[in-house]
Amino acid sequence: MVRGERRDTGRNACATATGLRPRLDPADDLDVVRVRPARPRASLAVRRRRTLLAMMGLALALLALPLGGSGGASHTTGSAPAANGHPGTYVVRAGDTLWTIAERVDPTGDPRPLVSQLAAQLGTYSVVPGEQLTLP
Repeated sequence: MVRGERRDTGRNACATATGLRPRLDPADDLDVVRVRPARPRASLAVRRRRTLLAMMGLALALLALPLGGSGGASHTTGSAPAANGHPGTYVVRAGDTLWTIAERVDPTGDPRPLVSQLAAQLGTYSVVPGEQLTLP
């Protein structure tokens, strides 16, 4: 031993004294990588079912978007009840007929029953601009 040299008294003292490389803990070794065993891959049928389920969920969400949380019962901005502010009345405009009024009031439904009700209420199928109709 050389004068002034510190003596290693730890567990690697023997390896240092013999000139061998000291043994390290596996936790200290940077080359060791712990890898989880691979999960078995799902079968093709399972993957297809999962994809189909995801697509159906997406389609359902896209179909629900036009309703916008209103339940589908609200009137659009250009509809007759929304334009007047009074859902029970309608003021006839120039060029209106009972048929066009019925289509404005319920754009998705069949206008024939409403046209019949309005005609029975008025006693005629003709309307005059400025005339106020009570909608059933």
